[in-house]
Amino acid sequence: MKPDKTMDNKITSPKKKSNILSFTFGFTEESQYFVENLSMLLASGMDIIEALEAIKAEIKSTKLIDIIDELVENINSGFSLWQSLEKTKLLPPHIISLVKIGEESGRLHESLAVVVVQQNKSQSFKSKIRAAMMYPVFVMGVAMTVGIGIAWFILPKLSTVFSQLNLKLPLVTRLLMSFGAFLSRYGSIVVPTFIISISIFFYFLFFYQKTKFIGQAILFSIPGIKNLIREVELARFGYIMGTLLEAGLPVLEALNSLKESGTLRAYGRIYIQLKEGIEEGKSFEECFHSNRHIKKLIPTTIQSLIAVGERSGRLGKIFLNISENYENKTELTTKNLSVILEPLLLVIVWLGVVAVAMAVILPIYSLVGGLNQKPQASNPPTPTVTIVATPVIKVNSAVITIGTQGIVNNSSTPSSLQTLTQTSTPPAIPTLTSSIPTTGFLEVSQNKLGYLNIRATPSSKSELIRKASIGEKFNYIEIQDGWYKIILSADQYGWVSSQYVQIISPTL
Repeated sequence: MKPDKTMDNKITSPKKKSNILSFTFGFTEESQYFVENLSMLLASGMDIIEALEAIKAEIKSTKLIDIIDELVENINSGFSLWQSLEKTKLLPPHIISLVKIGEESGRLHESLAVVVVQQNKSQSFKSKIRAAMMYPVFVMGVAMTVGIGIAWFILPKLSTVFSQLNLKLPLVTRLLMSFGAFLSRYGSIVVPTFIISISIFFYFLFFYQKTKFIGQAILFSIPGIKNLIREVELARFGYIMGTLLEAGLPVLEALNSLKESGTLRAYGRIYIQLKEGIEEGKSFEECFHSNRHIKKLIPTTIQSLIAVGERSGRLGKIFLNISENYENKTELTTKNLSVILEPLLLVIVWLGVVAVAMAVILPIYSLVGGLNQKPQASNPPTPTVTIVATPVIKVNSAVITIGTQGIVNNSSTPSSLQTLTQTSTPPAIPTLTSSIPTTGFLEVSQNKLGYLNIRATPSSKSELIRKASIGEKFNYIEIQDGWYKIILSADQYGWVSSQYVQIISPTL
């Protein structure tokens, strides 16, 4: 019996609300609560309007309250329950079909009881896939959070320590220190941008209606996840078809309800092909043979069972047996998948921990090894350069050099100066000593600017690398033209002017 189109068009649709959260958050659970309680109240003999009003009093979702108000209004106007529910989009098409069958046969509460079981089954199928994916996502999320926290807050401090050791750092240490320095400068921008980008990426990949088929294709390429998704969908396929056929719904209407309630694009195409083939008068077996790729999604054994059930007239029971069989398989696959993923995730986290540990320990190990090979000894005296000034006196044509042992006559000396040669003592000989340490530690001194420019080369006109604050300390390794070459990081150096720094710990 087809509904009157004129009456159907007059059914009031629920008003759209601007608050999206009231529709999405917890709405599935509210709709299940609605069907469960409606089934119990109708089974007790309560009128449908009274049952809807009683359920409305316990509902918190504003969207569902509006839907119940529209249902009451449409039923009071003379429309059936299934017609009113079809317009609200509250329940999927295959459940609407069950409600329609129960209402027309006078056993609405029994049909609603079957609907409750179907909803629980559907929720169970979804939760199995969700549970299988939740564990790896949670572990990887925690690992990434801890890793970013270490790189952001701890690595920059270690980088400062390693830069003062004047050691050749390993590649893994240099990479890690560079990443830490990058996060130290731009972390407040990079980290939130990264989190938002990942969230948007996953939304469009797995949840957005027009693009989620890409995420489904990715999941189908993962061996363990692929088997679980196929078993869940086959269990769902068997249960919906078996329930609808056993309830008396024709095969075409059952396939149409199955197609409209489907969530996987790959299986949705198969359901469409089956529906079109049945409309053309083909059997299930002929439809299966006409598509060579269907066995990747529906195994050959399942195809044979459906063909046998179609020939024997027990198609509904065969579908229910298929559902029960694959429902048991999903339980086992979910447990095995968790067992396989756990050590794999532990290995991934372990590799990250080992990388960080090696980056920190290897430089310290190199330093300790160098100290063991070369034990500390008394520092050798600093080499000095002594310059002796030798005074020279010129009297007429005679040149007299005052040496360290007295006056030396470089030419014929007048007799009047012999006494001077014999009695005079040499004057104090001035000396100039140069002792400049080439390595050590320095500190930025106070100045009018309040900071010190660090240049790329020993020149005030060279490129500015960054600014150092007053009191900041650096390790210098070279002196050139009044400039000190300082260590900024494992692979970066700079030059500062000697006018604005002071040596605090020279290396002798």
